[in-house]
Amino acid sequence: MDLTQIITDFIVTGGFVSLFLITERKTAASLKNMQMIFDTLKKQHDDLQVRYDRETDKVGKLYSEIDELHNKLDAANTQAAIGKLKRCDRIMCTHRLPPMIDEWKLDLMDDNQIEGVFNEPDGQN
Repeated sequence: MDLTQIITDFIVTGGFVSLFLITERKTAASLKNMQMIFDTLKKQHDDLQVRYDRETDKVGKLYSEIDELHNKLDAANTQAAIGKLKRCDRIMCTHRLPPMIDEWKLDLMDDNQIEGVFNEPDGQN
């Protein structure tokens, strides 16, 4: 074997080994980089999940409050409508009475009171 052959074999086999080691290092560095990216994205996902849960709870509370306020508004509107129905439209009369009178109130009145309720004083109709 000649010296150039030995040097050539050494360079060629060392070149393959170094080429193999370089690709191994690149792969290891790439895997490490991907793991860092994955960890960063996982942390961001966890932070966003916590924020999403907090905001979802807040929205749920606000919808509950809206429902409660709607119920209060409905009750107030119902009471206002009942008040309008029971309002007496006769002005300046001593026998003011709501246009709708309950049956049980008529049962409690005696006959003289009932006649005064349904007959206008001074003959007004």
